Amino acid sequence: MNIGKSIVLSAILLGNMSINASENLDLISVESSTIGINEDKKTEVSSSSIINEEKIETVGINNINDVLKTIPGTTISTRTGEMAQIHFRGVGQQQFMGENSGVAIIVDGVPVRQQSGGIRLNLKDIETIKVIKGSASYLYGDTALAGALIITTKKPKDKNSIDLEATLGSHNYRDYLLSLYKSNDSVAFALNGSQRTSDGYWVDSELWTKSINGKLMYFLDDTSDVSFTADITNKYDQAGSRSVTAGVSEAQSNPKGDGDSYSKDNYIDLDKFTLSYNKSFENDTNLLISTYFYKDFYKKTSNPQDSDSNSATPDVYTHYSEQNLSQSGIKAEYTINDDKFASLLGLEFGKREYENKDDTIENYTAYDRRKRANVNYYDGESTLSSDEETIVGLYTEFKYNFTPKLTTTFNIRYDYQDKELNTKERDFDGTVWSNTNSTKEKTFRNFSYRLGSTYKLNDNNSIFASYSTAFETPDVEDIESNENIKEQTSRNYELGLRGNKDIFTYETSVYQLDNRNIIGPEGGTYSFGDTTDNAGDTRSRGLELSLKSDAQKTVSFDFAYTYLHTSYTRYNTFKHTYQDRSTHNFDIVGNTIPRTSKHTVDLFLNYRATQKLTLISEIYAKSSYYADETNIVKMPGYGILNLQARYKTKMKKNNLEFFVKANNVFDKQYYRAAYLHRDKRGDVGVDSEDVSIVVDPGREYYAGLKYSF
Repeated sequence: MNIGKSIVLSAILLGNMSINASENLDLISVESSTIGINEDKKTEVSSSSIINEEKIETVGINNINDVLKTIPGTTISTRTGEMAQIHFRGVGQQQFMGENSGVAIIVDGVPVRQQSGGIRLNLKDIETIKVIKGSASYLYGDTALAGALIITTKKPKDKNSIDLEATLGSHNYRDYLLSLYKSNDSVAFALNGSQRTSDGYWVDSELWTKSINGKLMYFLDDTSDVSFTADITNKYDQAGSRSVTAGVSEAQSNPKGDGDSYSKDNYIDLDKFTLSYNKSFENDTNLLISTYFYKDFYKKTSNPQDSDSNSATPDVYTHYSEQNLSQSGIKAEYTINDDKFASLLGLEFGKREYENKDDTIENYTAYDRRKRANVNYYDGESTLSSDEETIVGLYTEFKYNFTPKLTTTFNIRYDYQDKELNTKERDFDGTVWSNTNSTKEKTFRNFSYRLGSTYKLNDNNSIFASYSTAFETPDVEDIESNENIKEQTSRNYELGLRGNKDIFTYETSVYQLDNRNIIGPEGGTYSFGDTTDNAGDTRSRGLELSLKSDAQKTVSFDFAYTYLHTSYTRYNTFKHTYQDRSTHNFDIVGNTIPRTSKHTVDLFLNYRATQKLTLISEIYAKSSYYADETNIVKMPGYGILNLQARYKTKMKKNNLEFFVKANNVFDKQYYRAAYLHRDKRGDVGVDSEDVSIVVDPGREYYAGLKYSF
């Protein structure tokens, strides 16, 4: 056992031996995976951060990454549009073409599956966000290799108002929101309508979002209620992800890109419905039953081809695809909170159905890197895959307060997953049409757990330590490639300190996260044509620090720092394929995971100039990083400054707020994201001119108001 593991496990065991039962005990509680976020972190044994509604409004959330970067431990490759790609502690950062990121997403108790490498949300409806870092399948099940993102949407209880919000900004950005809240002793409801549009900075980057959602709560009595939520959101993203395809020189001369995006005309429909029953009993016990239905429909045209060998004419888009994901299920949780013992018992049953239809709509010939040959494609060919998954999860948490200073937590969860893939293909060989059907099915059973302790050093400071596990099952497409493929797993060891001083609260931790049996092509992340396998292992080690002062003071701050060291500890031979179709092998053991910076800093400084006026500055900086696994190309770090002023007043006794904001004040067009996976220029090698780059727009301005009456 290495030193890091020994320190964490020793801290847990030694803490459990320090028992003095003669002192009075405080009430302790467990963390539910479905109900409202618990902001009391006194007995939390894992590293966690909470972002409230006020912070979300201050940041000005255009993409959920805007607010997540204020949390230490997040590693973000921000592209464009509103689709979020979320990574914690470097896990999954080597992938960027639609794979799971190792973060479980929970929205009002609904476990939301990520699509195309990210999650699509109605951003205007978010009230609070909680981030739990480290292996977290002990409570949240599949995909929680690096942690969980728990989102709670706005509730109508105790609100009686009409809110009007409007924001205007650069690139013809427009954002409007109308909200109605009404509540009394028996009923509370909310109705929200929003619209967001932007022409975008990049070529072909128009986008819009239209949403209507509502919540209804009926209070059966003083201890129970029933709530219903509906959210219908439509999105359009003109060109999906945009990038400069000719490397750093093109990034300097043509930062807006050339418009040759892989996909265009991306339409997204999101529907979410939940029905919940909540009952509080005597002696601080609670029962919550929640049912849900979530639908994510996505359609696009893709795969541009140069059909006439003339670079001056537009490429022809050759494929049309539709992806239809539906999730439904029920979760039930029973919690007991006491001054000595707290527990949670949960049961989850869910169904996921994912249908992916891809139609060829033009005749063309192209080199297929998977088949390593030129292939003719014909209008009318199609592939229809249907992925069905059944999930059963049983989980529990026990928290025991040995003394007022010492609390120990134990979690365990059992997951059963049955996955089935049905594929129908229609092909043409130039003479005869053919139809092929195939079916694959596999069952997975996994146990996950967490053991941890907190120890109060004094009334204001405490130590926490934990060991936790997680897993991610392979997709059915991976199973089709390799029936013997195993689950990807992770182990997290953590030791931390949290508390408050005279002027600030803080949390800091050191950790080691081992990510084992990475699922991917055996020759490398994007070695197309290779069998999918458990290709390697990675390790993340780091230090995370969060400092926050009282936001009500004249001067306040919010500081987040991340030190992250990542490396490959095992990997099958990594391959790069050059334009001459030759394959070159690399030993990447010991290399850094791409797109992970060693140092990341985010600092908010707030100055309350008057009772009505607040001035806000944000400094965000990250150090250099590598563009691919071979560490051949290093991309530069960057730092930016954002400034904002917010003014709160009254109009006819109603609340009125204005704000103006300038992002990237010094107009630095840094690289938002950089990806290198092949020899794009065809000069038989890879270097900085082969990197796909998303360039930041530079300085942007926003202004808005909010009126409540």
